[in-house]
Amino acid sequence: VEGALISIDTKTGHILAMVGGRRYAESQFNRITQARRQPGSAFKPFVYLTALDRFTPVTRLSNAPKGYRVNGTLWQPRNYAPLPEKEVTLRTALARSVNLATVDLALQVGLDPIVETAGRFGFSTPLPAYPSLSLGAAEVIPLELARAYCPFAADGLLPYPLAAKDVLDETGQVLSRKHMTIERVTSPAKAFMMSSLLRSVVETGTARSLKSMGIAFPVAGKTGTTSNYRDAWFVGYTPDLLALVWVGFDDGSPMHASGAGAALPIWAELVRALPRYVSGTWLTMPPGVVAKTVCGASGQLARSGRCPDPHQEFFLTGTA
Repeated sequence: VEGALISIDTKTGHILAMVGGRRYAESQFNRITQARRQPGSAFKPFVYLTALDRFTPVTRLSNAPKGYRVNGTLWQPRNYAPLPEKEVTLRTALARSVNLATVDLALQVGLDPIVETAGRFGFSTPLPAYPSLSLGAAEVIPLELARAYCPFAADGLLPYPLAAKDVLDETGQVLSRKHMTIERVTSPAKAFMMSSLLRSVVETGTARSLKSMGIAFPVAGKTGTTSNYRDAWFVGYTPDLLALVWVGFDDGSPMHASGAGAALPIWAELVRALPRYVSGTWLTMPPGVVAKTVCGASGQLARSGRCPDPHQEFFLTGTA
């Protein structure tokens, strides 16, 4: 089995560490910059980001099995694990990586807008507008996937991944110099909303086992597992540090391990070894986002003393 890892400073784009494979002496193929792999559920955040103009974290999505005709062939997505509820909230759908609800959301939002969002976030590989795109069926370059998560931690700014700032000759003269380039790809409000949703993945969702691995500080991220367990992913970040881990076989053979089982422990080991990049703080809520108390039973705004399950939820201004 092979593995690859990249760690990036979310605000500057500086590459702090990059491992392209198990052992350089055996293979010089850099799986971070050269591989093209299906991201699986690690692609889902770009579906949910596209939906934020019309949907809120408490929007109910269908968890009912459905079939879709794609070029004359019937495609029937399934959930990774059984989930009896007929509907789930948008937040739960992302936290627990509910495939049926994600496809339902993607088709309501539209596949073309999702492709447009992905292009804006720097993906260069072809992303066909099929329903399976929402579940990460299109191949991506791991470096581009890691970079695309950075705006969620950086107020919507997409950095340029930078490994070397200057190249000098033996006398100290600069032969080549790279300058940091940053572009805005989403608003600070939407970036904060996505970080809030992705934090639920770690707190109550598919990456909740991070707590048992010594990660007690705030983290947001997303696991990914592709069909037949060919790829295992975890992309996670704090306000200061982002790291992506991929595990799999080069030839695409199944390895019978999920993102939570194979990639998550490697991510935890890396971040535990980098305490200076872990402040323990979380992102500040920007203008354009409001916090409201909602009722977990109804999904509506909670009335004082009349809701059995009140909790705080975030909304873009005007959508609560």
